[in-house]
Amino acid sequence: MIRGYAEQPSPRAGGQVTLRVATDAPRFRVELFRCGDGLTLCEKSPWLPGVDAPPHLPSHDWGEPGTGLRGEHLPAWPAHPMPAPAEPGVYVAVLVEGDGDGCDRTDPDRTTADGREAKALFVVRPARPSARVLYKLPLLTYHAYNLIDGHAYDPGSAAGHWCLYNLPRPEEVPGGLAPGVGLHRPGGGTGATPYDITNFDPYDPTPRQTYVHWDGPFVAWLARRGYAVDLCTDLDLHREGAELLEPYRLLVSAGHDEYWSDAMRAAVARHVAGGGNAAFFGGNTCWWRVVFHDAVTFSRVGFWHEEGAPENELIGVSFRNGGERDRDEHPVPVGFRVQHADHWVYEGTGLRDGEVFGLAENLVGYECDGAAFDREAGPPYTPTGADGTPPGFTILGVGDARASGWGLGNGAATMGLHTGGGTVFNAATTDWVRGLATSPAVERITANVLDRLG
Repeated sequence: MIRGYAEQPSPRAGGQVTLRVATDAPRFRVELFRCGDGLTLCEKSPWLPGVDAPPHLPSHDWGEPGTGLRGEHLPAWPAHPMPAPAEPGVYVAVLVEGDGDGCDRTDPDRTTADGREAKALFVVRPARPSARVLYKLPLLTYHAYNLIDGHAYDPGSAAGHWCLYNLPRPEEVPGGLAPGVGLHRPGGGTGATPYDITNFDPYDPTPRQTYVHWDGPFVAWLARRGYAVDLCTDLDLHREGAELLEPYRLLVSAGHDEYWSDAMRAAVARHVAGGGNAAFFGGNTCWWRVVFHDAVTFSRVGFWHEEGAPENELIGVSFRNGGERDRDEHPVPVGFRVQHADHWVYEGTGLRDGEVFGLAENLVGYECDGAAFDREAGPPYTPTGADGTPPGFTILGVGDARASGWGLGNGAATMGLHTGGGTVFNAATTDWVRGLATSPAVERITANVLDRLG
C-alpha cells in the first residue's frame, strides 16, 4: 500500500514540490506525468526510502505530528522534496513501490491520472503569467468529498474518515478541533476515494469529484485545440485574491466548482467589476460558502444564498433553480433549447431559435443551475431577478428538467451571460465537458466564449 500527496498543490515552475508519502514497501520511486491530451512521462526519481505512517484525522495537516481520536500519537508523513517541473501544467505523480532489490513491487496504471491510491495531483504555475486565460482547478471541492480510503467515519467505532458530507459532532473530536477537512492529505483530485463514488455516471465510468471526470477532459480539449492557458487552484485564488487575476482577461472554471470562500468570491467579483471576464463551464457553482481555520483546513458554513449574497449576483444562475439529476431514476436526456440564436455565443453553430442541442450527450446534469423566469410568459424567457440574478442576464438556452421528472425551484438549467464591467458566461451544467467530444455545437460555443472573452 502506498499513498501520498503534494504539500504544495500549485508550485511555480522551477520551484520545489514536496511529496509526502507513506508506504509499507522498503523502497519507492516517483514517475512524473504531465496531463494534457493524454499523459506524458517527464521524469523518474531514483529509489527512495519507504517509510510507513498511519493516516491522520481528515482535518489535520498530515505533514505534521498529530493526535488520533483515542489520543494516540500520529507521526508526520515523510517528506520528499523534488524540483518542480519547468513546464507549467497539471501533473500526476505515480508512486511505484519497490522490493528493496531494485525491482518494482507494484505496477500502477500509467494510462490515466485516476487512482484510489499511489497517485498525487498538483499544478505547476508559470514563473510569471504567460497567457490571457487562467484555468482554475476546484481543489476545495475535490477535498470536500475526499474519504481517503473510502471508509466513511463511524462514530460508534471512531473508525474511518470523514468528509464534509459525513462530519462528526464536535464532541466526538479531541481537543475541540473544528471538524472540517484539510488540504494536506492524500486525495485532492486523485489518489483517494470520493464520498459519492457509488453515485456513478452511466455515461462516464470515471468517478465524479476527481480530476479525470470533468477537469481532465477540459484540459485535454484545450491542449488539442491549441489554447494557451495558465493554471491554478482555488487555493491560489483564496490566498492571492484579485491580484492573481489582474494579468488575465478570462478566468475559466469547469465541472463541479462547488465550494467558495469569501476571498475567492470577492476576487472574482472585483475582477469582473474591473472589466475582466469569467466563464463557468460547470454546474452547482459557488453553492457552499467555506471558511478557513488555518492555512490548510476549511469548513463549510452555509449556502451562499442563505448568507444574504446569492451566488446568482456573481455567476448569474443558482442550483436552487436547477437541481441534481439521479440518472438511474431520471434517464430521460435533457439538452438546451436555443433562444437568441443570433447572439455571438451561437456564431457558427447553425442553430436556430427553438432547436435543441446536447440531447444525445445528456448535456444537462448531473447538477445544473438556473435563473428564475416566468414559465407562463413563453420564449424567449427573461429572468425575473427574484432569486438575485442580475437584470442584465441573457438566457441563451433552457434545459427544462421538469419534463423528465427532476429539478429544483424553477426546474430548468439556463445557459447565458451578463455583463457588469466584464462579462460572465455560464454553461450551467456540470456535464458540459461531455459535449466537447461529440457535439459540434458545444465545441463551437466553448470556442466562441474563449475566443471572445479570452
